[in-house]
Amino acid sequence: MRLRRGSNKGQLEWHRPNRPTLQHLLPHPSYAGASRYGYRAIDQRKKPPGRPCTGTPGKKPEDGEVLKRDHEPAYISWERCGANVQRLEANRTNQEAPGAPRQGPALRNGLLRGGRCRQRRRVHSGGPKGTTYYRCSSNTSSSGAPWCQSLSGQRLDDLVAADILPAVAPAALAARLAAVADIERARAELLQQWNLQIERVRYEAERAARPYNACEPANRLVARTLEQRWEEALREQRQLEEEFERWQQSSPARRSAQDQETIRALAADLPALWPAETTTPQDRQRIARLLLEQVTAKVDKESERVDVALHWVGGAVTEHTVSRPVSRYDQPSDYPRLVQRLKELCAKKHSSGEIAEKLNAEGFRPPKRTDHFSRDRVQRLRTELGLPPRPRHGSQEGLGKDEDRPAGLAKKLGVKRDTVTRWLRVGWLNLRKDEQGQRIIWADSDELRRLAELHRLPRTWANRERLAELQKPKQRPAR
Repeated sequence: MRLRRGSNKGQLEWHRPNRPTLQHLLPHPSYAGASRYGYRAIDQRKKPPGRPCTGTPGKKPEDGEVLKRDHEPAYISWERCGANVQRLEANRTNQEAPGAPRQGPALRNGLLRGGRCRQRRRVHSGGPKGTTYYRCSSNTSSSGAPWCQSLSGQRLDDLVAADILPAVAPAALAARLAAVADIERARAELLQQWNLQIERVRYEAERAARPYNACEPANRLVARTLEQRWEEALREQRQLEEEFERWQQSSPARRSAQDQETIRALAADLPALWPAETTTPQDRQRIARLLLEQVTAKVDKESERVDVALHWVGGAVTEHTVSRPVSRYDQPSDYPRLVQRLKELCAKKHSSGEIAEKLNAEGFRPPKRTDHFSRDRVQRLRTELGLPPRPRHGSQEGLGKDEDRPAGLAKKLGVKRDTVTRWLRVGWLNLRKDEQGQRIIWADSDELRRLAELHRLPRTWANRERLAELQKPKQRPAR
């Protein structure tokens, strides 16, 4: 730090680096050996009264009045300095930049934008399992407007991951390795040019050294002149070697055949490496940002439909439609078909459990993040729609004269229902089934007396003949 005031004004002192110093140092052109002037010229129109240090809008180094590259010794190359500036701008947390990769599991963090307002969506976590979801709440926090859109993060991340993995498949990776081979050939040509330049300056330095070594010590003026030429040649050689070293650090090294085989093997195992525990969320986010510029999602609030557009690096755009969890039954697009199917099953007198099994088998799904129908859900939905429930055991609906269901017959005889079920199993009752497969028992007054005696009579050897008579049901008269 060069002091600006005090007794040691103008002198250099060593201080511990801090965040503001590093933020100003990394993008500064002098770090790359450049000098600039007119970079922060004061704009009087943007200068508030009473604030003399304002009115200096930031610009790029190229937009200044004067920019001299290679003006002084550089710590890094000019290309590396530009890459640092781009990385710092991309890591800023604002509406224009995606921001740095975060710790959370959200894959689209910083890349997802709303399909209506085009503003970046924020990642929120909630629930007992830490469920992530994207919410467009910029207008809510700034102007108190309602939430623009909200979307579950897991389904969108699964969709994007399913598109990213084929993009880095072994076939696509082979084409990229071929392109890398072309770049490596160009690098080899540049390396040859660098070697020729270094060979030239070394020859010039050796050529300047030979006259100096052959000069007589008495010829001081000639020796001094030859020494200056030799020092200039050595200085040029040292400068060129330093530039070559910086070029080698910034240029990618050549990959061996073993490295390429390792890359191909990893690409083949990428579908297994993607969900592995050793793969961090930052790794997945970096891969996604290498391939995608942004992702836009437009949510239809009146249905489960979400239109997703993936903007790839290079300009290609792929569009998808995904389904999101909704909060009401009438929001999904297949709701009219669900109601019609439910009415058909209720008309056939199916129970709620049977209806749930049929709806799940036919691909219907309830709302609120549930992947299957249950008996209780079907009962609540039938109540909301006003559909008649299935007749209970013992109900007289659909019965003829002297007919009962098992529960109704058990109530008449004063026995347990399991007893009637056992009589049905051994064939001691007159049984028929209706259209829905429910069991209906015919028993007139004579049959009721027979069954009552059959229940009371002890199972002894003396009563075996009477029990055999009572176990034979009466023939039902023709209807």
